[in-house]
Amino acid sequence: MSKLKVRLISAFFGIIVVLGIIFAPSVVFYIAMMLVSFIMLYELHTTFQMQEKWQLVALNYLFAAAVFCMPVFFPYDRIVFVITAYIMMLMIFSVLFHNVVKFADVTKSLFMLLYAVLLPLHLNGVRMMGHGLYLIFIPLLGAWMPDTFAYFTGCLLGKHKLIPAISPNKTVEGSVGAVAGSLLMFAVYGLLMDFAFGFTVNYIALLSLGLICGVVSQLGDLSASVIKREFGIKDFGNLIPGHGGLVDRVDSLLFIAPVVYYFLSVFEVIYK
Repeated sequence: MSKLKVRLISAFFGIIVVLGIIFAPSVVFYIAMMLVSFIMLYELHTTFQMQEKWQLVALNYLFAAAVFCMPVFFPYDRIVFVITAYIMMLMIFSVLFHNVVKFADVTKSLFMLLYAVLLPLHLNGVRMMGHGLYLIFIPLLGAWMPDTFAYFTGCLLGKHKLIPAISPNKTVEGSVGAVAGSLLMFAVYGLLMDFAFGFTVNYIALLSLGLICGVVSQLGDLSASVIKREFGIKDFGNLIPGHGGLVDRVDSLLFIAPVVYYFLSVFEVIYK
């Protein structure tokens, strides 16, 4: 079976799972996001070769759960308290287990919590907004549509390498296709919200967000490539056939989620 066919089959089943999570009760969405973060932490622990440092592994999972549970019981600003406590505990562990836990491990752990937990947490914020069931599709489109258009545009037209030192397969043509594809899909989303669901759409704000996502999604992908090249790996794992690990599949989404959340906190793109 060709690699493209494997990727398409995996994407098909992935879409079914994602749609199931989106339309499930909000508590299911919340739990699913927490499990996603746990899987990403596992992949990053493996990448950073920290599996045997059980003290930090346990601490990372404990505080990841705390970050996700905190907004359920307290305002979002209490997350600052959790992260502050986490940083203090990391440093305390570097004292108590100084023969095992080095400062480099502390910095890696802090990065993992911010990258694999705090960034995707913004998806929950979008889901809990007014009309969140409709808005949650925006970060998904903003992350995965540019990637899809970049892949096919690059395969068909790609000639000029974008940043070969980081990602040798990405091309300038694919990058342009990613931005154009993002704008196209955001326009389609707006028309669907307008004519099928009766929303009033702020097309200027929506297409501005589509343009931003077309650029930022690529930076999220390239940032993950920097990590992989640093540690000499091709993928973060093999959980998803044809796509690699979960981090490989959501690296763009990790950057897009906070961008969309804060944009929507300022600008209304759909309303009734």
